[in-house]
Amino acid sequence: MLVGLFFTYEYSLKTWHESGTLNKELEIYKMLNEKYGVRFKFITYGDKNEIDYIKGYDFISVIPVFTYFKKSKIKIINIIRSIFIPFLIKDQLDDVSILKQHQLLGSWTAIISKYINNKPLIIRTGYDMFLFSKKENKNLLKRFLYYLLTLVSVKLSDLYTMSSESDAQHLKKYFKIKNLKIRKNWVNEINLIKRFEERYQNKIIAVGRLEEQKNYRYIIDSLVGSNFSLDIVGKGSMEKSLRTYAIKNNVNLNYLGIFENEKLMDIYQNYKYFVLASHYEGNPKVILEAMSSGCICFVSNIENNKEIVIDKQNGFILNESTNSLIDNIKKLEADNVLRDEIINNGKKFLEDNYLLSDLVDKEFSDYKSLVKKN
Repeated sequence: MLVGLFFTYEYSLKTWHESGTLNKELEIYKMLNEKYGVRFKFITYGDKNEIDYIKGYDFISVIPVFTYFKKSKIKIINIIRSIFIPFLIKDQLDDVSILKQHQLLGSWTAIISKYINNKPLIIRTGYDMFLFSKKENKNLLKRFLYYLLTLVSVKLSDLYTMSSESDAQHLKKYFKIKNLKIRKNWVNEINLIKRFEERYQNKIIAVGRLEEQKNYRYIIDSLVGSNFSLDIVGKGSMEKSLRTYAIKNNVNLNYLGIFENEKLMDIYQNYKYFVLASHYEGNPKVILEAMSSGCICFVSNIENNKEIVIDKQNGFILNESTNSLIDNIKKLEADNVLRDEIINNGKKFLEDNYLLSDLVDKEFSDYKSLVKKN
């Protein structure tokens, strides 16, 4: 079976490489090939150098969009040109069995290809762009455009998948959707290498963009007066303001930068405690990664986080009206039995619900069912 995979608009293999997620992103396709013999054609927003990023992956070929036309500095020109991509690559998709869109943004190219190549289409979304646009207080025009893009994608795809039950419920409020399935994010293995006692004593790790969504000020506030420092993996527009805020509150804040996913998984091993205090999320990969590495996770009280973290069973839900972060850390430091129980519960929860091998089976089942229908 050959699958044509459309990348998120403006994303490429180079983008994955520079963000440190290339090998992580390719794992699912590697396992689909090894287990079921599936091959892939990637349609990316890259140039002739894209092939350099998949050396050794002989089951993947690449169709880089910017070998057909030069990328413009003017955004609207690139968007208009993207409408013509399906016509430029039509012949190269004649031999694929199924098309898949990696995220909602850019789905128009995959939808057009669906009809001109007469192939079934899966649209996979990691988060609800329409919901995010409301949470971020985007202007009404942008909200409408995200609504329209979601509506068209839901109606014209053969299968629409989301990673979060909460986002799916939101989607069902606005759209009559019959072709929806939940396909969660994943971890490849449970990676408990370093013993809990060997990890940093007075450091907490957070991972994510340095933006308002991630609510880092709340974490800093929670550490005021404690002997804990905060280490953040990520970059963003709030780097200077957060550093100033931490200094003002006498909290030690360290920016670690960004890393390849393999390196990040090693970094988690050095920490006992992980915090994600976001105002909103999709199906957060960072919680899965931290939990799989033996960190005890503290997360904000939002539905998407609570799909993964069950309070006081496999992690902790933060209570912003109290300093529940430090209070619960003190309890854990004094109770090894509770600590080990939470870590082991986290491991079992991931094994039961979030392993890559299970997702690969579901993914291939989706492929087969759509090909059979067509």
